[in-house]
Amino acid sequence: MPYLVIDALARAVGERYSTFDVVGAGPRVVAGILEDFEETILLPCESVISNVELVKKFDAVFISAMSSDYEALRRLVMKLKEVQFKGPIIVGGPISFEYSKVLSELPVDFVVVGEAEIPLKHLVNCFKSRGDESCLDKTPALSFRERGKIKLTSRHVHTPKEMLSIIKPWTKIDLSYKPTWIYRFYVEVLRGCSNFVRPLVKSGGLNCQFCMKCRSSNLSERLLCPVNIPPGCGFCNVPYMFGYPRSRSVRSIVDEVEELVEHGARRIVLSAPDFLDYCREELVEGVLTDPCNPPPNVNVIEDLLNALFSIEDVKSGKVVIMIENIKACLVNKEVGKVLGKYLKGTTVHIGLETGCDWYNDRVLGKPIGLNHVLQACRILSEAGLRPYVYLMHDLPLAGKEVYLNTMKAIEALGRVGVEKITFYKYVKLPATAFEKISEEQKEEDVSEIIRELKKLINRYNTAMKRHLIGERIEVYVVKSGSGYYGYPIKHGPVVVISSRSIPHREINGCRGVVKVTDISSRVIRGELVSILECPQNT
Repeated sequence: MPYLVIDALARAVGERYSTFDVVGAGPRVVAGILEDFEETILLPCESVISNVELVKKFDAVFISAMSSDYEALRRLVMKLKEVQFKGPIIVGGPISFEYSKVLSELPVDFVVVGEAEIPLKHLVNCFKSRGDESCLDKTPALSFRERGKIKLTSRHVHTPKEMLSIIKPWTKIDLSYKPTWIYRFYVEVLRGCSNFVRPLVKSGGLNCQFCMKCRSSNLSERLLCPVNIPPGCGFCNVPYMFGYPRSRSVRSIVDEVEELVEHGARRIVLSAPDFLDYCREELVEGVLTDPCNPPPNVNVIEDLLNALFSIEDVKSGKVVIMIENIKACLVNKEVGKVLGKYLKGTTVHIGLETGCDWYNDRVLGKPIGLNHVLQACRILSEAGLRPYVYLMHDLPLAGKEVYLNTMKAIEALGRVGVEKITFYKYVKLPATAFEKISEEQKEEDVSEIIRELKKLINRYNTAMKRHLIGERIEVYVVKSGSGYYGYPIKHGPVVVISSRSIPHREINGCRGVVKVTDISSRVIRGELVSILECPQNT
């Protein structure tokens, strides 16, 4: 019998409220692993919830979710039980680090904790060798109930670099995501993060001894903290969950993109916590745990981009290649030249978090300040890319000084061509340094200044959109409810399309051009000017 993988990422309580066009890489990797054993299909969460009887066709169900998707996971699992699904239910993804909660509260059979490649192969072999009672105990990073207690066989394991290039992610996306053309399919180019610096905080539940090992010139020394503070930015769990960077080979990435294109993909995002970490580990002895040194491996980055842009549909512009996140401290003129050569006109996201350098460095454990970000945005803008900058609020131990400095930074960001500022609220995540800090612990009442900062950023983003009025933007047209929306080909703000400009025929998933007619802090409105191309499966 076949296996079913369910993509529940970013589904919150069961459906998406934003980033409707994103398809993460993780569920496709899981489906690729499983397909070596049995026929496997991958479906988005909403497709299963709306037709849950289909699960009876499958022998086992594997669900990928994040911590923020707990309610979606609960709803999904209860639906499976309502239709009396008899096979095992296996949960994985970032939510797996809350395995105790998942197994205590939900009728789930197994949780694969952390990266799936090694544990999942062991687990499937256990399904096939039912006579071996010790098989589950021998499976690493697996959690399950045993005699009324929750058991974890071992801590999570990081997949070796060589294995990341051997495993072939699932690519039959035209069976799962329709209309296929509109989606941004994320393709993993590397796993892990190079920031193994930690918050230098001795309060609020953290107990830093200021040994400075996490800032040592000996990169291997940064791996372990004497008082077990998780590595990386205090709010982020990527270094703990996925370790230091390990890059996939150029060939494996290109092969995956080619297959996705064959199955209808038209928008590809090269996914990584930091794209500029790609193959940077090859420039150091041992492991890469310094976020800023050495500089990027620009030659290999260009090899990858050149190979991808040599694919015929990419070269012709039919398929768009994008990147997402980069660290500002790694951007130099050489980087700008290479990215501008291949990725002109696309957005790129940079984390600043606050405009207060000492807070970023000592409290967040992020040795990247405002000047790093200003220089990076200047270089990228001049190269023809469109910088977006992340800022955060409600951070632990952040007082008025932090937010006042952040307000001052807004004007400077405008001078270097930052197209959009994304201001998001800190959320406590498992396996982070800040997990132990009480949410109530604040240096002082900063609610009023955060409100002012939100207003300032809204005004900034509205002003930056004004130049769009009258512009013509290539989009994919998506029908949602009774309305139509334009998703820019190279990412950017979604356009609400005037119903008066919609032709009397089916255009869901078509590629077209919209003319922007109006903007506000939240919405861009436009008229459909022309239809360029429509997919066969609309």
